[in-house]
This record gives sequence, C-alpha cells and structure tokens, in this order.
Amino acid sequence: MTNEQGNTLPRIGYVYHYPRIDEPTEKFRLDIFISSIPTEKHFDVLRCQVFVKTHRDAMERLIISHPWVYEKEEKVCPGILIMEDRKGKKEEAFTFGGKLKIIEQENQTICILTSSGPILEISGARPLHALFIEEIEIVLAKRKARIPNHFDYEELLCNAEPLELYQACIKELIEEFENMPNKNKDEEYSELLMYLHTQEQILSTAGLTNSTLPSLDEIFKI
Repeated sequence: MTNEQGNTLPRIGYVYHYPRIDEPTEKFRLDIFISSIPTEKHFDVLRCQVFVKTHRDAMERLIISHPWVYEKEEKVCPGILIMEDRKGKKEEAFTFGGKLKIIEQENQTICILTSSGPILEISGARPLHALFIEEIEIVLAKRKARIPNHFDYEELLCNAEPLELYQACIKELIEEFENMPNKNKDEEYSELLMYLHTQEQILSTAGLTNSTLPSLDEIFKI
C-alpha cells in the first residue's frame, strides 16, 4: 500500500483496516486513493462523496477529487460514503462518523477516514450484513421523523460519538427483534439477531461496553 509520503500510484483504490480485538484502542480506518491516472487493473477511484459537519453543525455532501486544494481535515457525519470510478461504477460504505484526513500528492489524493465505530462495507457485503445496515438506516430514520427540525437532527447525529452510536443501534435492534412476534420462525431475522448478540459480545470482550451507554433516544434527546 502506498504510504502518506510516497507519490507512487496505489496498488488498490481503497482498503479497510480493522482493529484487533486485543487492541481496543486501535481505530477502524478506510483509506481511499483518488488517482489522476487510471490503472485499469482495479477499482480506480475518481471521486469520493461523504457527508461532513459544517461550521453551523449541519450536514453537507462533500465531493473529493484530485487535485484537492481545500480543507485537509473534516468531521464526517454518520451515513453512506460513496466511491465512484471513471466508468460510473460505485462502491459504498456506511460510517458511524469519524475524522477525515485529506492528503494531496502529485499523482493522487489520499483520504484517510478513522473512526471509533465500524466502517461497514456495503458493496459486496453478505446478505446478512446488508440487512444489518438496512436496519440501522431504519432506526435512524425513525429518530429523524420524531425530531421536527431536521437541522436539530443533523446536529445531534453529527455530534454523536461513533462507537456509542453503533452500540446504541445494536442494543435497539436486539430489543426490537427479541420482542418481534414469531421471531424464531423468520430465519433471516433469527440469523441477524444472533449476529447482533455476537457483535455485542465482541465489544464486551474488548472492554468497550459500559453500564452508562446512552440509548438512541438519549443520543437524540428524545
């Protein structure tokens, strides 16, 4: 992989980094390489779209391309991140928020997104993981519908701590599916419930859970 100081073209258009369970202080990370010269050997990223926090605590869509002469650091808001190539093909990810560092080089611009919460790959995701992301979007949409002023919702969403938001979503979905009628008869949701309990256990094993974890209603002050 190309380092931050090098100017050679990357071998791949993007790469996900996952923290080890025995190193809970590590961050989730997504590196995106926006190149001025297509290699035609992999997914060559032409531009990246992500929602960022403005100075007025609102959300706006930021489209990053090469060369980049604007802000070098951004606060990323929870939502869908889109990478697009020259042929119109898209690769997507879901982020719970984080910090974006933008590094301009001679032949490429490198975007480094780091977060305390997972960065979930959407493109090529297993059906179970795709369902998980869909359910997260649903629970967040429900909170948005309960807040009359959408600017208030955006401010609260952007200011949420990524790992806390991720854990609150998991907790909400577990409670919902545990109380769902005939949950044992729906194989798809039974598998998702098992997956959610597994993620909860992983967080507990890594020492990342606590008794004061805010609920989604508390995060959105409902």
